Amino acid sequence: MRLFLIFAVVLVLGLAGAMFAIDWSSLSGGFSFGGSTGGSGELVRFESVTRRTLVERVAAPGEIEPNVKVDVSAEVSARILELPFREGETVRQGDMIIRLDAADFQARLESAEARRDAERFRLQSEQSRIAGPMASLANARETLRRQEQLFKTGDISRQNLDDARNRVAELAAQVEAGKLAISVIESSLAAAEADIDQARDRLAKTVMKSPIDGVITILNAEVGELVVVGTMNNAGTVIMTIADLSRMRLDAKVAESDIAKVANTQPAEIRINAYPDEVFEGIVERIALQRSLDRDGSGFFKTEVQITLDGRRIYSGLAANVDIEIARHEGLVVPSQAVVDMKIDDLSSNAASSPLVDRDRRTVPVVFIIQDGKAVCTPVRIGPSSLSETIVAEGIDPDDQVIVGPYKAIENLDDGDSVRIEGSESTSEADAENVEPNTEKSSVKIGF
Repeated sequence: MRLFLIFAVVLVLGLAGAMFAIDWSSLSGGFSFGGSTGGSGELVRFESVTRRTLVERVAAPGEIEPNVKVDVSAEVSARILELPFREGETVRQGDMIIRLDAADFQARLESAEARRDAERFRLQSEQSRIAGPMASLANARETLRRQEQLFKTGDISRQNLDDARNRVAELAAQVEAGKLAISVIESSLAAAEADIDQARDRLAKTVMKSPIDGVITILNAEVGELVVVGTMNNAGTVIMTIADLSRMRLDAKVAESDIAKVANTQPAEIRINAYPDEVFEGIVERIALQRSLDRDGSGFFKTEVQITLDGRRIYSGLAANVDIEIARHEGLVVPSQAVVDMKIDDLSSNAASSPLVDRDRRTVPVVFIIQDGKAVCTPVRIGPSSLSETIVAEGIDPDDQVIVGPYKAIENLDDGDSVRIEGSESTSEADAENVEPNTEKSSVKIGF
């Protein structure tokens, strides 16, 4: 009896295992452990090709600066007594903006004036002193003339004649010495006058006036501080900076590879980091003739772009970027990322037969056109391009549906691959149809 029960149990287990194996094998083809991919083909975006204008631009970073900016420094060393205006306030040309301590310069002026007066008195004294010798000289010359006549007639001796001549020479020497002394005094008087002019000039420089209409953008000193005059090796004290904020420019750093395309009067669009939602218009006004080096060693040319503000005031020193319009082109325009370089050896036979394929090159620019739900690799010849768009000169026609993204999908495409359009209704329906069979096959029943 026990043997029969054991045999029956083994038989039942064997039949159950056979049934399970048959049912599992029938389900294994349709059972899915992962989600459906939602249909076949790469998911892409496309745009219809149109003929329009492409604006070619050169981009460059830069910094906003006022057209006119003046650093106000002291021309004499002294302490600040008065600062009537503060940072951010508007000043007019001729307004007193700084007053320095003038006591020392006033004393120097008075001392110079005293020296001048002393020299004037000396001059007058010397002119009075020389008047006597000059009169005596005139009398001695007249006496000598008479003595010479008497000597000719033999009325006087040669000794008398020689004495008269010596007297004239002696008086002439005294007069000449007096004249030289007067010349020296006159020179001293002129020097005293120059000292006075210098002292007056230094005194006047203790009162500093605004050289332009503008705004005080930087104030580096306060009342009571000592300001010093700069020398060749040491910079002087810059007390403040005044800028005319009504006319601003962008000092752009145009790469040396782009500078040949840039010219004066070209229009530009300026985007300032501090005003992210605004675009300012501008025009190229001046281009440097000498290359400069940036901190990283790269070369650039300083290019001044005048900003159109229409009476608006913006801050100085802001970082910005400029797009300079260098040319306009008409043609078939596609996004630049739609054009990819493909190795000629990787082209299909149909694409490789295109007359636009240059066998002397290793790669060829191509775009993918959608035809009957498939991506058709199409060699093209490209023209000018902007930062985001490219003109296709040959290879495509208006209204062609060019695949423009995603870029990863474009890179993975091959000629003839099936594609699906992002956001299309057919894609959603196909996804729904593909999900239903997997759902039915996922229900597993095991019975005996």
